[in-house]
Amino acid sequence: MTSAARFPLLVFCQQLLSLLEAGLQLVEAVDTLTEKEPSGTARDVLLQLQGSLQSGLAFSQALAQWPDIFPPLFQAAIEASEQTGGVAQALKRFVVYETQYQTLRSRLIGALIYPALLLSLGGLVVAFLLGYVVPRFSVVFAERLQEMPYMSGLVIRLGLSIAENPMTALFLALSTLAALLLLALHPALRSWIVGVAWRLPWLGERIHMFELVRLYRSLGMLLRGGIAAVQSLRMIESMTPARSRARIANAIVLVTEGLPISQALQQEGFTTVVSERLLAVGERSGQVGDMLERSADFMDAELERSVDRATRLMEPLMMVVIGVLIGGIVMLMYLPIFELADSVG
Repeated sequence: MTSAARFPLLVFCQQLLSLLEAGLQLVEAVDTLTEKEPSGTARDVLLQLQGSLQSGLAFSQALAQWPDIFPPLFQAAIEASEQTGGVAQALKRFVVYETQYQTLRSRLIGALIYPALLLSLGGLVVAFLLGYVVPRFSVVFAERLQEMPYMSGLVIRLGLSIAENPMTALFLALSTLAALLLLALHPALRSWIVGVAWRLPWLGERIHMFELVRLYRSLGMLLRGGIAAVQSLRMIESMTPARSRARIANAIVLVTEGLPISQALQQEGFTTVVSERLLAVGERSGQVGDMLERSADFMDAELERSVDRATRLMEPLMMVVIGVLIGGIVMLMYLPIFELADSVG
C-alpha cells in the first residue's frame, strides 16, 4: 500500500481546518496534530511537515515534499491562499471539493456492489454445476452421447472432461480467473475499456458527465482561490483523462489568446446546455468559479438520477440472465433423462 493510500488527506484537512478556525496558528495546529498521532505513515508525514514549518518553509513548500500524498490541486490552492492569508478558506474549499468527489465516487461504486454480488453468486452456482453436478451426470450417460441432442452432448462431454481431469480443470479455472483479474487491474486495459464505454451512446454520456463534474469542481475551486484561468487550466490538465488532455491544451491556447473561458470550454466540448448559460452569467458577474460549482451540482444530481434508474433496470435483467443460464444448464442435464424415460415408455 502506498503512502498516499495510508495517509488520510481529507481527515487531515478537516482537523487542521477545525484547529485554525479555533484560533491556533498554522505551526501550532500542525504540532497538535503531530502529537495526537501515535505512529505510522501519518505521523511520519506530520513530523516532516512540522520540521519544515519550524525551519521557516511556507506551508505550500512543506506540502511539495510529499507530492504523492498532497495533490498538485491542493498545493496550488494553499500556495494561492498564502498570498492573501486565507489558508483556512483554502482548506474549507478543498474539504468541500474532496467530500463531494468522494461522495459521488462512493455512490457510483455502491451502485455496482449489488450487480457484482449477483454476478459472483451466479458464477459460483454455474461453477458448482459444471464442476460437481455435471461430471456425476456425465458418467451415467457416457455410452449415449451419440443419441442425445447436440447441446446436451456438449455439456455431458464437458462434464466427462472435468471428471477425468479434475485438477487440470481446477488449475485452468483458477488461471483464467487470475488472468482476468490481472487484466482488469492493468492501467492500459482499464483505459481501453473506459474508452470503449465512452463511445457507447448512453454510458458514454454519463462517463463524460462524471468527468465534467470533477473538472468543474477542480477548476471552480482554483478560480475561487484567486488563481488565474490559464494557470488553473494548466493545473487540471494532468488530472483529466489522457483522451481529453489535448482538448484541455487547446482550451488553454484559446484562453491565452483572449477568449473567455466559457467559450474556450464550449469549443472543446467541455460544456452542457445548462453549464454554458451558467458560465456566461458567471463571466458577466465575475463569479465564474461559483457558476462552475453550480454546474457541477446540477450535473451531480442528474448523474445520481441516471445511476439510480440504471441500477433499478440492471438488477432484474441480471437476475433473468443468470436464471436463464443456470436453468439452461440444468435443463440440458435433465433432457437425456426425459428422452430415456420416453424411450422406455
